[in-house]
Amino acid sequence: AALETLMVRRALKAVKRSDVCLLVLDATDGVSDQESRLAEYAAEAGRAVVVAVNKWDAVSAKDDKKYREAKRLMASGLPALATGGTPWADFLFVSAKTGLKASSLFGALDRASATHRRRIKTAVLNEVLEDAVRWQRPPSTSTGRQGAVYYCAQVSVRPPTVVIFVNDPDLFSQSYRRYLESALRKALGFQGTPLRMLFRARRAREPGAGRD
Repeated sequence: AALETLMVRRALKAVKRSDVCLLVLDATDGVSDQESRLAEYAAEAGRAVVVAVNKWDAVSAKDDKKYREAKRLMASGLPALATGGTPWADFLFVSAKTGLKASSLFGALDRASATHRRRIKTAVLNEVLEDAVRWQRPPSTSTGRQGAVYYCAQVSVRPPTVVIFVNDPDLFSQSYRRYLESALRKALGFQGTPLRMLFRARRAREPGAGRD
């Protein structure tokens, strides 16, 4: 127990020093509570994450169906690395023993790092946001008040952070916020990195705001 506590502390310190984290899991054991907490800590700290599922060589009768099921099970144990149930972290099934796909880890880490530092033009962000809102309007309250989305802008990277200006942030439920995040991810490909969405009150869109 003491050794495990020491290892967790060292892992947390490593997360603090990193931009990209490589989370190594055991394909024969599944996801432990400690690993799930480490993933949550990395996501909350805004770190890009790549998941390496090791010992894939020890799994028998491997085929596409087995791979999909294993990925689903691993991802379900790491909810912090998903948006609306869809994982945003890349999962690689590898073997340190045989070298299976071990070299692909470097490419995955490079891609996650690049996405972590990615900046999207404001005009492109707003086009995607407007499409998402047209497709699914913000829900109304029991008193008839409805959220209104004005525009958005990316304000930082590492991780990418988008501010969405609305009439009242309290009118936007967590489920609708996840919907907007999923829409941005699907259209713009923020794979491998957390995407922070900040909702800010604004009376109306100012002339020329939200355009590059």
